[in-house]
Amino acid sequence: MKKFKNTSEVEPYDGIIGQERAVSAMQLGLKMNNPAYNIYVSGDCGSGRITYTIKAIQSQQIDESKIKDWCYVYNFKDPRCPVAIDFPAGKGSEFKEYMEDLIESLTEEINDAFENEEYELTKNKLLQTYEYEKEKLLKSVRNYGKEKGFKLKSSSSGFIFMPINDNYEDEISAEEFCQTKKELEEMAIQVLYKLKELEERVKQVVIETENQIGKLVVVPYIEAAKKKYSDNKKVINYLEELEENILEYIYMFYLDEDDLKDKYDKNYTLKYEVNLFVSNENFSKVIVENDPRPSNLFGKVEYEYQNGNLKTDFTKIIPGSFHKANGGYLVLYVDQLLRYANTWELLKKALKTGQIDIEGQGFINPMPIPVDLKIILIGSRYLYSLIYNYDPEFMKYFKVFVDFDDEMDKNEKNEDAISGFISYQCEKNNYRHLTYDAVKQIINQSMRMVEDKSKLSTNFNKLMDMIDEGNLYAEIDGSKYIEKRHIEKAIQAKKYRIDKIEEKIDESYKRENTLIDITGKQVGVINGLSVLSTGEHTFGKPSRITVSTACGSKGIVNIEREAKMSGSIHNKGVLILEGYLAENFAQEFPLSLNAYICFEQNYGGVDGDSASSAELYALLSSLSNIGIKQNIAVTGSINQKGQIQVVGGIPKKVEGFYYCCKHKGLTGDQGVIIPANNENNLVLCDEVEEAIRNEKFHIYKVNRIEEAMEILTDEKFNIIKELSIEKLKKYSEYKK
Repeated sequence: MKKFKNTSEVEPYDGIIGQERAVSAMQLGLKMNNPAYNIYVSGDCGSGRITYTIKAIQSQQIDESKIKDWCYVYNFKDPRCPVAIDFPAGKGSEFKEYMEDLIESLTEEINDAFENEEYELTKNKLLQTYEYEKEKLLKSVRNYGKEKGFKLKSSSSGFIFMPINDNYEDEISAEEFCQTKKELEEMAIQVLYKLKELEERVKQVVIETENQIGKLVVVPYIEAAKKKYSDNKKVINYLEELEENILEYIYMFYLDEDDLKDKYDKNYTLKYEVNLFVSNENFSKVIVENDPRPSNLFGKVEYEYQNGNLKTDFTKIIPGSFHKANGGYLVLYVDQLLRYANTWELLKKALKTGQIDIEGQGFINPMPIPVDLKIILIGSRYLYSLIYNYDPEFMKYFKVFVDFDDEMDKNEKNEDAISGFISYQCEKNNYRHLTYDAVKQIINQSMRMVEDKSKLSTNFNKLMDMIDEGNLYAEIDGSKYIEKRHIEKAIQAKKYRIDKIEEKIDESYKRENTLIDITGKQVGVINGLSVLSTGEHTFGKPSRITVSTACGSKGIVNIEREAKMSGSIHNKGVLILEGYLAENFAQEFPLSLNAYICFEQNYGGVDGDSASSAELYALLSSLSNIGIKQNIAVTGSINQKGQIQVVGGIPKKVEGFYYCCKHKGLTGDQGVIIPANNENNLVLCDEVEEAIRNEKFHIYKVNRIEEAMEILTDEKFNIIKELSIEKLKKYSEYKK
């Protein structure tokens, strides 16, 4: 890291650090103009994956021709299927306003036209003509009936003829009476037909007159609208159907409110409204949907109750995130997406069909809208593997995997980038700047987080925690800069907040409630090392492992397994012991023994194979009857050939045994045996590092079982092996 006094001298850096692989994949995914190249972003929380994803999207150039406004309008041919019309971004609201003004102007002018005195005179004249012709026809029927001795009366079913004289039936024959009445009724029927024809003719003339007047008002407006939107075929089709509908129902425009209320739908202009479904006047390149339920993603149709009935219309179609992000990018969180049973299938359907369907529950089925966007899923590696393995179509639509690493190389470039990041955060948050030593302490802590001297953590959230809290302690001290001691205090204060369980365990060692010896030698007893995690806090603790051997044929008995407290990896580690024993101790006679292995005072279960070497050392001690030093704890897994293999959690394990020894009394000869290949993981806290430098605590690095056994027993391995073979021979003879 380049030298500086404080981070105010460092150029601020706001980019992504140590994620070259992820950056390369992201750039490919964003630039690839292919609907199958959607992106899955994986990585740990705090790695900057979300921040970087948003910034990377914002830096992309958008094809503005893809950005559209969408409006839904009434479908005059099929009201259940509203029509979707697209416009250039920002023009949808203009169309909505234009149509509102058009309908308002038409309403006023139609009212004026039909309230015109000339129209009223024409209409009245037609009605008077109808009444005159009607009366003329009825008069001819009455007169003829009177000549025949009948009078005409109207009824609900039509006209009837009654004799004028009550004695008329007696004056003529029955046959003549019936014949005359029948003749008159037939005449009346003919008159009714003529009246109906007359009424229809007059009505048609009125309609034609209304239509002529309506056209004079409506057509100029519609033609002007068609001219304005001549380049949009969908609008032209809509305007033509709109014109036809207005002329057909033109009387709705001039009826007074009482007539509308009593006879017709008062809200008759609803079908002439425009639903501005998506407006991209202020287009956002990226939409982040935090609640990806189907309605939020793909839109919905809202409903309301009217007189106990569920009703809706095209103005109640609501857009989803797919519609809002159309032409840009949609970011979804996988863990949230998978909470809803059918969301994943609907998402694939949209990608497969290239359109977004809105479910209208059978009331209305809006016209689908074409989809042209890129989807970015953000989730864990586990969920990526889960979807990949269980859905064969996943890779068909998400071809780009952007994998954020949880660590990066510890080199000058990355250290300088972290310094720039800290400088940027100080400027952004108006914090005090950090001294060189304070930045170095943060980098050391970053190294401890990944437990590797050659790596740094990419969890910048945790780095920011140290800066946030360090700034507070610097403010309390009245310091001009955030110094190393403030960062150390922030680290220790956080540890104190979350290490209650560790303290309780340390207390149990002090009180000897948990039995651990750190001096002397014991046969078949060894101090193994394990790691416990309580949420955010992880720490190491020593565990006593004991082995008892006897003649028999059960082989190695894992007491933890028998008690159902052992995990599969631990079980495998124990089984490897049998392979090692068979190759090294049973070439001349069959292996026959009972060996019982136990983690003493273990009540929470055991897993992992990092104790397999400790279990073998204790087993060899029991067989050879040679004591093992209790001042040395061990960790490391073994293979069947006796090699010591790397394990995780080395710093925590070493520190765990150191603090146990400290609480019970440091003697200067205590230490830990670790695999030699784990040397790079010895990223220890300052106190333990100092104790090692001052030779108050020791680290022993081994490659093979033989090396470790000689350190633990101060005996040559050949002697241990010979004594073990002698006992195993006896066990074999006892079996015979």
